[in-house]
Amino acid sequence: MMRVAAILALATMPALAQEGPQMDVGYDDGFLSACLDRAAGDKGAGATADDLRICIGTAAQDCMARPGGDTTVGMSGCLGRETGEWDMLLNAWYDRALTQAEAADAELDRLGSAAAPAAPVLRDAQRHWIAFRDASCTFESVRWQGGTAGGPASMQCMLELTAEQALRLRAVAETP
Repeated sequence: MMRVAAILALATMPALAQEGPQMDVGYDDGFLSACLDRAAGDKGAGATADDLRICIGTAAQDCMARPGGDTTVGMSGCLGRETGEWDMLLNAWYDRALTQAEAADAELDRLGSAAAPAAPVLRDAQRHWIAFRDASCTFESVRWQGGTAGGPASMQCMLELTAEQALRLRAVAETP
């Protein structure tokens, strides 16, 4: 019975990550963007994923240090809110990378190139990545055998994998 409840709870995680927590956990909506700005420094758009990686999890950690953030529900809420922010960045950078790939594909087609189009490969890779992320993070929860730490462990996984993929897509989108 506990496994069924855990599986049902996990089925709603992507929505939870995008919609945020069900309670006010004191998450600072400006924390992540300020961290990214500081990490980029004077490099701006030229900042690398390595420059920005330092920001992964910092907004959630700040949130979890606030009253209520150290509970299981609070931790999941904090992690979910930051995941939602990374997810918005991921989608923006994916859209930009896909638009660029489609434009390059059209140009190569116009020139009569025999090169394989990139846009369908990017689209397929992103779909496979989503399946990988979801399965990996489900595993993180299941490892806890129904214990209360399973939710935060799964949300931490969602945060880390989403942020890493966002930074990967940023690098693609920012490459001329």
